[in-house]
Amino acid sequence: MTSARVVILQEYVPQYRVSFFRRLIELGKENGIDIQIAAGAANKEQNQRQDGSSAEFILPLSQLEIRIVKMRIVFRRVRPVIAEANLVIMEQARRNVDAYWLLLSPWQRRKICLWGHGRDFVTSPSWIRRRAMSRLTSAADWFFAYTEGSRESVISGGYPIAQTTVVQNSIDTTDLQDAISCISKAEIDEFRKDNQLTDQTAIFIGGLDESKRLPFLFAACRNAYEMDKNFRLLVVGNGILKESVEKLAETAPWLRYLGPLFGTQKALAIAAAELICMPGRVGLVAVDSFAAGRPIVTTDWPWHGPEFEYLESGKTCLVSEDDERSYAQALISLLTDKNQLRSMQEACRSVRGKFTTDEMAARFFDGIQRALSYRP
Repeated sequence: MTSARVVILQEYVPQYRVSFFRRLIELGKENGIDIQIAAGAANKEQNQRQDGSSAEFILPLSQLEIRIVKMRIVFRRVRPVIAEANLVIMEQARRNVDAYWLLLSPWQRRKICLWGHGRDFVTSPSWIRRRAMSRLTSAADWFFAYTEGSRESVISGGYPIAQTTVVQNSIDTTDLQDAISCISKAEIDEFRKDNQLTDQTAIFIGGLDESKRLPFLFAACRNAYEMDKNFRLLVVGNGILKESVEKLAETAPWLRYLGPLFGTQKALAIAAAELICMPGRVGLVAVDSFAAGRPIVTTDWPWHGPEFEYLESGKTCLVSEDDERSYAQALISLLTDKNQLRSMQEACRSVRGKFTTDEMAARFFDGIQRALSYRP
């Protein structure tokens, strides 16, 4: 018998969240809590990533997005989906107009919780935007923090630690691990031959957008190729910068653009590379790197996502100074030092069991139970 209803509001549900939500819903059913996921549709930019899901458990959420200068504002018709909810969990996002009504209304009778980064990790917001975030966060009944660093961010601003849960944000990497483990050396050799690769191949996986600093990456890789003609870069992904990547790949002897890949094809591309290039925003790719057993080479750029804290410099990642020449040198140094490379690959594999969607779902569900029973 269901004792409570929880509704999680999402702008849209990306594919990488599906297994997490499925497990969370299962935990709810096992414990008499009805957990529902309500989401809108991906916008034009999100659609270009080709990662949106239409899983059967998603309740459709009507929403409208407008842009004022560079600011996104999202209007969502949330009343119908939360009408019978005891607890609502929503993104820690200033752009959602419904957040102000749900969190700041004196007539609100249900518990409203936030789920997010804790602070602006990837931008430097104005004073007004920081104040808006702080005001919304302080009004929440519970805070689901992506990472320990996310929780530190909110409690340093005065939010009570007793009303927080660290969910340890992750993605399901089981299929990737299984697929890589099934790939033979012969298949890797054939893939490398077909794409004219070497044993000094790096890979970039992710959205082809500004946050990934692709111009910086390509300039650095051009330098890396000048240092060592055996250097190669595979690029896997899709996004608004796709055409410029395709154009560069036509003339750059060190670049291979493979487009968006999934399943076995994605696993084979990763297996054929030795490390992951990510000079821009490092977020959940940290979990991918553990699953793949491939260390990340990044920079000390200040705008990484909260999951960057999962990495350990010199062990599971290499952090260079934030300039193209230093980054190129870091790439060549690790690719040519096979002993260090193998050691870092093994270090990545050794921590993969810590960051799973099952663990994330268990932590999140524990937070839901605590939030439901919490009495201010």
